[in-house]
Amino acid sequence: MKSIIQEKKECFFCSRKDDLHLHHVFEGRNRGNSDKYGLTIYLCSYHHNMSDESVHFDPIYDKLMKIIGQLYFEKTYEDDFIKIFRRNYKED
Repeated sequence: MKSIIQEKKECFFCSRKDDLHLHHVFEGRNRGNSDKYGLTIYLCSYHHNMSDESVHFDPIYDKLMKIIGQLYFEKTYEDDFIKIFRRNYKED
């Protein structure tokens, strides 16, 4: 499914247009839900997994993306986010 968070194919953080990776905002058991509900974003390698400022190595970036993902989900769907994803990232 197309992302509900991002329209342009560019890094979500720096707008770089090359060396892009598709990042699933919710991983593990919720990776499929990220695909199903369009909770994906493009990230350059630096912001994805190649630096200390990447979503895979900086817990602040990771948490920020999960809160943004939850907010977009709640704005877009009538489904219960917490029931589907088993967590409320806005209150953690």
